[in-house]
Amino acid sequence: MLDRPGGFAQSASGPHQARQNVYVGYQKAGGQSEEQAQWHLLPFLTPPEKAETAYLGENAPPVPEPGEEPWRALQPEQFERTLGAASDTWRADENRFGFSLLSPCDRVPDPRTLEHEQARRLLAPVVTGWIEYDNRDGSEPVQLMFGLGNPDRSMCPLEDNGSSLAGFTAGPAYGYATSPESGAVMRQGFDVFAPKFQDQRGLHVIGGETALVFTVPAGEKKRFPLALGFYVQGTVSTGIRAAYAYTRWFSDLEDVLAHGLEHFAHYEQLAQVRDRELETSGLDEDQRFLLAQSIHSYQGNTELLWNDDGPLWIVNEGEYRMINTFDLTVDHLFYELDWHPWAVRDTLDLFVKRYSYTDRLMDADGTRLPGGISFTHDMGVMDHFTPQGYSSYECDHLTGCFSHMTMEQLLNWVLTAVTYAEKANDLDWLQRNQETLLACAESMHLRDHQDPAQRNGILKFDSERCGDGGAEITTYDSLDVSLGQARNNLYLAVKTLGAWILLEQAFNRLNLTEQAADARDTADLLAQSVAAQFEPDTGFFPAVFEKGNRSRILPAVEGFVYPLYLGLEEATDKGGRFSELLSLLSQHISQALQPGVCLDAKTNGWKISSTSNNTWFSKIALSQHVIRRLFPEAMNAAAKGGDRVHADWQRLPGCGSNAMCDQIISTTGVTCGSRYYPRGVTAWLWLSETDAPLSNGVSPSASLAASNHG
Repeated sequence: MLDRPGGFAQSASGPHQARQNVYVGYQKAGGQSEEQAQWHLLPFLTPPEKAETAYLGENAPPVPEPGEEPWRALQPEQFERTLGAASDTWRADENRFGFSLLSPCDRVPDPRTLEHEQARRLLAPVVTGWIEYDNRDGSEPVQLMFGLGNPDRSMCPLEDNGSSLAGFTAGPAYGYATSPESGAVMRQGFDVFAPKFQDQRGLHVIGGETALVFTVPAGEKKRFPLALGFYVQGTVSTGIRAAYAYTRWFSDLEDVLAHGLEHFAHYEQLAQVRDRELETSGLDEDQRFLLAQSIHSYQGNTELLWNDDGPLWIVNEGEYRMINTFDLTVDHLFYELDWHPWAVRDTLDLFVKRYSYTDRLMDADGTRLPGGISFTHDMGVMDHFTPQGYSSYECDHLTGCFSHMTMEQLLNWVLTAVTYAEKANDLDWLQRNQETLLACAESMHLRDHQDPAQRNGILKFDSERCGDGGAEITTYDSLDVSLGQARNNLYLAVKTLGAWILLEQAFNRLNLTEQAADARDTADLLAQSVAAQFEPDTGFFPAVFEKGNRSRILPAVEGFVYPLYLGLEEATDKGGRFSELLSLLSQHISQALQPGVCLDAKTNGWKISSTSNNTWFSKIALSQHVIRRLFPEAMNAAAKGGDRVHADWQRLPGCGSNAMCDQIISTTGVTCGSRYYPRGVTAWLWLSETDAPLSNGVSPSASLAASNHG
């Protein structure tokens, strides 16, 4: 975050929880003494506190006046930032100075199968980096600094732990280091720019300011390696007790830091490969930025734990930190299946084992009816797993945010399960879950109507869990009724259609001929039911099929992403089985993508609902993919300009200081929620829209990656 502290944080709800000054920059003497020369720092800090005042009282030196500090923060026009898929690089001083953090990765096989060294390489809780200066044209040495001001926690020189590495750790939890060959000088005290108090080593461990200082001689260019590591031992979760998986392969923080430096060349090369793949993917500059920003935020939200049952995968829901929110799992699906498909499978299994329940339905007169299986919204929050069959989010007697998402999560299990089984070619898993799939199909029928003769495929009942006066909602919980209400909702109806299409595919795989025919018939009926809601006089579908609703929504097409992703051409052929519905959706989307409807009249950003200025980037990205693939005729010039608008939203402080933000006010570009959010990786789908070859000769969507180090 510019002009704010940053630093280390673990299991955090966002960058704001890292409250440490980060000192990254260079000092050129220019004929002055080192004490007189000013440090030029990247703006990752605020003026450090003068902690010595607590010790010296009235004898403390005066606080420097503005402009008299021994450092100055570089201004935006004085540096350039390049965000890659696996790197974050900053350059200044006419590109002579450079600093980069690297978070590279590779495909991660099932952790149960990993050999020791393979696990260490893939799952090390370390971020590597480098700092450099090109002083080949210089006549005097240049000094570089990487440091941390940590007022909340004292730091220990690594040498005090018997390590040969130069660096500091905050207890056993986190720290940074460089190799002894770098010649780095360690500084610690109340002030790292001009230390006043020094012990026999030149340090003062009482002080919370630490740094490594490197020297680049005149006439030389040097790059110095950095390792930033984390380590937390023991149980870190409740409800289900588990530890971080990396503790199985690393003994302590020093082991992590040493590993990062020993394998620095490997991680640097891997980061270059990942960056190059994104750079040559065929996406434009704004799309590449959006995807890179999304990958970094997704990566920061992941954890791999280990308990008595083996690996336990967690994706935290950004600032909210809910565990494996199913609304996100179904959208992370496309990314995760390319890089760690076992995580999708394990999450589905845990939903069945611990977070499924048998539901009843509420009729309009309060009568309770059979409902069938469904699943919770999430598995818990902040490393606490909630009791069996219950989420941390869902509450009773509500009609809006925090109500139950019973139908939404039922569809999410079907869509995620069948997509996983198809993409991973895991027929064995599909067979083991046959009964669950059958139960899901029955539950979907019952939520339409108890009487088969009165079914049209559309949800008409709320879960009993909503309670008297309550009503089910969708994942779009903070929007108005256009996307928030589950019953008779266009978005949810088309998503249900996608689920029946996938169930037909799964039942055919399982040789369940009767059930496959029923799924096919239901999909056909549902498509006709939705098509019948089209309004020829307006050229739109209403967002909700009741009470004269006139909202227009883009996620009307969302349900088609699953057959599209799996290559089920019969379902996506505009001249085939669902030709009528697809033709009407084309008209709907073409008219929706107009300024003042689902393009913001002020910014031209995409709005997921015409009647709400709260728009979600992850869902924009998903709708963009479906529209560009199925309805390219709707992509007018204004709609095509949306990527620049969306990227600028994320670049500006209103969003950018919070990493990838999902909920954004379309008129201002300022976030209103879902900060530090992982779901932006739905943009991963964009890579399948380009045929640009990569260095290894495969498609971008099968090659580019970033994964979990947590």
